[in-house]
Amino acid sequence: MKKNIKNGKTIQVGNGSVKKESYGTQFLKQHAMACRGDKSIYIRPEYHERIVRIVHVIGDDKIPLYAYLDNIIKHHFDQFEKAITKDFNEKFKPIF
Repeated sequence: MKKNIKNGKTIQVGNGSVKKESYGTQFLKQHAMACRGDKSIYIRPEYHERIVRIVHVIGDDKIPLYAYLDNIIKHHFDQFEKAITKDFNEKFKPIF
């Protein structure tokens, strides 16, 4: 059984104990997306350097950068979906 908590995920272990996932387990995992697509994004050079180091060291260079970023963005949307929807709906005004 999995359940979300504020700073990560907890996993129900067979003996009844609860184990928190590590950062690497949560964000540095393979991705179902077949390729990176044709979209480009620009990020600060210092962020790029950090991301490359994280993927290289924690992720053992086993996942591409786009998969790591996609996992981070998914987590962000999961965490803030209600707040984003609320703010969006407050600002979005139908044309008719």
